[in-house]
Amino acid sequence: MKQFCLSAALVLMAWSLPTTADDLLIDDFETADLGNWSITGDAFGSQPAEGSLPGQMEVSGFYGQHLLNSFHNGDATTGTATSSEFTIERPFLAFLIGGGSDRERLALELVIDGTPVRSATGSESEALLQASWDVHDLLGKQAHLIVRDQATGGWGHILVDHIRQTDVKPPRFDTTALATYLAHPDAMDEPLRPQFHFTPPLNWMNDPNGLVYHEGEYHLFYQYNPAGNEWGHMSWGHAVSPDLFHWQFLPLALPETDAEMAFSGCCVVDHDNTSGFGTADAPAMVAIYTGHAPGRQVQNLAYSLDNGRTWQRYADNPVLDEGLADFRDPKVFWHAETNRWVMVVSRAIEKVLVFYGSENLKDWTELSRFGPAGAISKPNWECPDLFQLPLQAADGSWDGETTCWVLEADMGGGAVAGGSGSEYFVGEFDGVRFQTGQAARWVDYGRDFYAPVSFDNIPASDGRRIWIGWMNNWETSLVPTSPWRGAMSIPRSLAVRVVAFNSEEPAVLALVQQPVAELQQLRSETRKLAAVSAWPPVPLTEPGELADMTFELEVEIETADARSAGIRIRTGDEEFIEIGYDRFDAAAYVDRTRSGNTGFHPAFAGRHAAPARQINGTVSLRIFVDRSSVEVFVNDGEAVITDRIFPTSITPTIEAFTGGPTAEIRTTLHRLKTTWR
Repeated sequence: MKQFCLSAALVLMAWSLPTTADDLLIDDFETADLGNWSITGDAFGSQPAEGSLPGQMEVSGFYGQHLLNSFHNGDATTGTATSSEFTIERPFLAFLIGGGSDRERLALELVIDGTPVRSATGSESEALLQASWDVHDLLGKQAHLIVRDQATGGWGHILVDHIRQTDVKPPRFDTTALATYLAHPDAMDEPLRPQFHFTPPLNWMNDPNGLVYHEGEYHLFYQYNPAGNEWGHMSWGHAVSPDLFHWQFLPLALPETDAEMAFSGCCVVDHDNTSGFGTADAPAMVAIYTGHAPGRQVQNLAYSLDNGRTWQRYADNPVLDEGLADFRDPKVFWHAETNRWVMVVSRAIEKVLVFYGSENLKDWTELSRFGPAGAISKPNWECPDLFQLPLQAADGSWDGETTCWVLEADMGGGAVAGGSGSEYFVGEFDGVRFQTGQAARWVDYGRDFYAPVSFDNIPASDGRRIWIGWMNNWETSLVPTSPWRGAMSIPRSLAVRVVAFNSEEPAVLALVQQPVAELQQLRSETRKLAAVSAWPPVPLTEPGELADMTFELEVEIETADARSAGIRIRTGDEEFIEIGYDRFDAAAYVDRTRSGNTGFHPAFAGRHAAPARQINGTVSLRIFVDRSSVEVFVNDGEAVITDRIFPTSITPTIEAFTGGPTAEIRTTLHRLKTTWR
């Protein structure tokens, strides 16, 4: 009921944004037909659309119940819609617009005396966005509007709504919905809303960006759509936290502009003022990000002099332009040995990572390239990261000196569990070139961990390398949550360990990921559950005992001569998620086949496995369950499985099982507090 009330309130609020008393409405498309418009072709149909049309992704951001939509019978159709004539009587002409970005073939045009004098188009998003023209110089003139759709390929359609004349230029993004939502007593408490993972209050979120520590705060920027609950209008959302779990939402850091979206990137603190943006005593925070426009991706700068509260784009952007359409996601760090900044950035379609050097963050020189390498099935490479880590012995100990470098990159398809995913290489970096000594390995063996990025500028006294990933998969990204979509993983501290996953193959250098220690502050109650050596599964908690799916399980499995043992988190008679160890496969696994709502995409249901060795006859699992997510850390983080789930109930029962009487499973339960209250 909470979810329904909140969603309904937001919808009603969006519908209650009419023209002001001084505005002149040209059309809001709330009539039964397009009688005020002359239509040619078949793209626009004969009446306003009720949101999405058959075969179209979800359309959002329009006012009322209807809009002008040229997706009738798909992108291949063409046509025009021409308004009746009107007099320009206000200094601004405002409208909502979405759809494709091909300005030559898709446009809303203001026409005077037969000549187009203003033009606008979409930005490859089904979320309509507020836009306007300054028409001070045209006051008193007769005009009409033409909506053109001559495009026939992908994104070959245009969306228009709520055209009006107004005295005040409207803001690009409406922020009233966010304030209204956060003021609601049930905000951040929808049934599927994670309670100790970061989520945006409203709308779509994907990759983490610009993770940096500065002046006692962890800064999390993220790819964000301020206009809707699906991908589009990419801007940098922003939040800060003192402890990686309790987050304060801040205004947009880098909003989309008329010229380009703000794609992924990073943030550094320029302590030596190499850029000249700040001073040595008051260093600037500098964001290095990809500016995306159709057919062109470049690397830009923005800087902040007030701890990230406000941002100024660099006047001489871009600072790196190779004339490419797929050149993105810079990660920059200071390399002390060569006394310069180093950038790793992706030539995505070529599957090549390029290293650049700079003394001032503004002028960049290519140093070397890496790739193609790794999985051969991937369609692209993006969101790279490069960092130095402690190299641990097989028992997890570290001598305090030995290190290695890790290069990570992400693919939009072809990953180990299907769909998108991440791979990494372990090697050496000398300030110019990265060289690896072993084959690529998977970062996470679940389906829902993507584009992790590590924090910059964590104090040396802390010494950790911490990263966060997007907890989703591009193939199944339209998950059934509202009024938000997207979640971040638990922050994870990183190391590299020598691991022999079995007795037949040589040891490898494995990336070890562990939940940060700060997570333990959320434990509210701890108790040991009964040890189990039985089949069928045995309940470890009573029905109704757990009022929420926000807990941590520490599990030790001794299989002996049994094939498997594990845990079931049951949320219905035939609904559960199973987490266990299979001795025949030498693998830990998560099976979400019967985990609840799996039918929203045919690829969602499945079983995902990660290599797991027995250590003195035991496999240890650390399991975090947060309403709609499961993260499993195997043997102190030697492998991880991250999966989203969408159960029909959040009052679970925990069960345990073994595949034979000689096996045993021991479990400790930690209840975890919400971070939103």
